Amino acid sequence: MMSLVLKRHTLIANKLLVALSGVSRQTKRDNTYYYEQHAMGIAKNFLNIKWTKSLIKQVLAYMAKCDSQGRIALMSEEELAATIDCSVRTVQNNNKALEEHDIIQWDRLWGEYIQVSFVGYLENFLDLHKKDQDDVPADAATSIESVLDKYHSKSGYTSISDEVIYELLKVENINMLRIALRALYAYESEVNVKRDTEALLSYTEVKNVLPSYIGYKAAIKKMVNRLTSIFHVNVLEKDDCVKALFEEKQPRKSTIEKIKDGFILSFDLVGPFNSKRQKQLEKVQAERLFEGFKSFFKQFGDYSIKRTDIHALVHEFGLDMMERTIDSSKSFIKELFLHEDPSSLRKLVHEMESNLFMYMKKIANGYYQAKINAL
Repeated sequence: MMSLVLKRHTLIANKLLVALSGVSRQTKRDNTYYYEQHAMGIAKNFLNIKWTKSLIKQVLAYMAKCDSQGRIALMSEEELAATIDCSVRTVQNNNKALEEHDIIQWDRLWGEYIQVSFVGYLENFLDLHKKDQDDVPADAATSIESVLDKYHSKSGYTSISDEVIYELLKVENINMLRIALRALYAYESEVNVKRDTEALLSYTEVKNVLPSYIGYKAAIKKMVNRLTSIFHVNVLEKDDCVKALFEEKQPRKSTIEKIKDGFILSFDLVGPFNSKRQKQLEKVQAERLFEGFKSFFKQFGDYSIKRTDIHALVHEFGLDMMERTIDSSKSFIKELFLHEDPSSLRKLVHEMESNLFMYMKKIANGYYQAKINAL
């Protein structure tokens, strides 16, 4: 049974990562009262549902499949079950539970195939709220990242690569999964936003999102050491906390509070798993690719394509697929020109001039699907 083909980069609201990992029972932070569900704006229906391992994975898989409006037009229950390692019956029961809690809507098309849509996708799953009621994505083909400036966010969102999503879906222990999701949220907050070199979770932070039966240090240490396919993990205890985080650096106030625990987990994403950094590099390289193509194309015609559309293409298909798409497009034009087929050449040039974004997307999607099917 084939696994699902997921988006290369998935945006997930930080408040959703928190809800899936378990809302913290810790109610004091920096000597003030702090209630995570209120501070992050987590809706009650996300707190009232019991988040089992398969349910967490199913929502992650849906997030990594849906379009910019939170919809999945066609999904196989059997492929989903194989991807998240559960039975088809569990997938069906999960869908009923999610629908009962007003988290998704779903409909059976035929046989094993279903449609799924998130309820309040932008607000509940991306934490995006419109600045202007008229500024909304035009359709499902619109990249949500191309219109982010039209929204504001309360708790922010995290970009997660498909490699990390696939690794999360392989995790067999629900408490390991909770820690991994909490670490991803901490990484976004501390590394991507605050520019720290690593994400830190104290013993107090971790034990207050785990069930009491598993919240002791030896068990936590054992679990995080099994997350090395996603993170570089260091466990700092007692004197190590002070030496590594206090003497060698200039820690912020929140870090000093964590040091007092005497037990800190340090997380850094493995290699190319940092989705945000990877996308920034891809943007620059993709723009260069399209500059080269524009120089080649000007002898045949002229086109316009928005930078945000270039970014959307490379984020969806990857730099290697875009290089292949552009090379094949050049070769096709050259072939028609050399074989003196002006009618076909004019038709192709007109298609590119009319909507280069959709043309490139069509070609790249063919190469990408072939690549996935060959895995």
